[in-house]
Amino acid sequence: MNNHEVAINGVKIIAKILNIPVPHISFFDPSEVSNNEITGMYLFESDEIIFNEEWIAKSQWIEVIVTAFHETRHAYQGYCIRTRTLESKDTLDKWEYETLNYIRPTGKNNEVDDHDYLNQSIEIDAIGFTHHKIYEFFGVKTLLPKFIKDSI
Repeated sequence: MNNHEVAINGVKIIAKILNIPVPHISFFDPSEVSNNEITGMYLFESDEIIFNEEWIAKSQWIEVIVTAFHETRHAYQGYCIRTRTLESKDTLDKWEYETLNYIRPTGKNNEVDDHDYLNQSIEIDAIGFTHHKIYEFFGVKTLLPKFIKDSI
């Protein structure tokens, strides 16, 4: 199985587990975005997960599956926001606010510069969910920023 299939199947598996429709899946050329360090993104407006084409081609399959799981959790958040179901009103309100006022990563890929990005509840939820599922399915512990580790 190549990494494109890993990404697609990872999204489908987690969407099934989360009981949400499978979001649209596509691949992008990193030269088309401002931060070429982005491995993948969930686009709320179009309910689409997009993966960095160059990154997919050169990465280990486990890194691809981590990104697929993480972005699919964002798709779950988007589904919950749109349908106003599956989570508490407080959680939905917080997720909706953060989705509409999203703080993007800096591209410097470190905890200090990306503190505001990482401190969003939608990111803490997606990172924590992914960490637990990767360990459950593969017995691998992902690296977590300390303040996230303390909150999940």
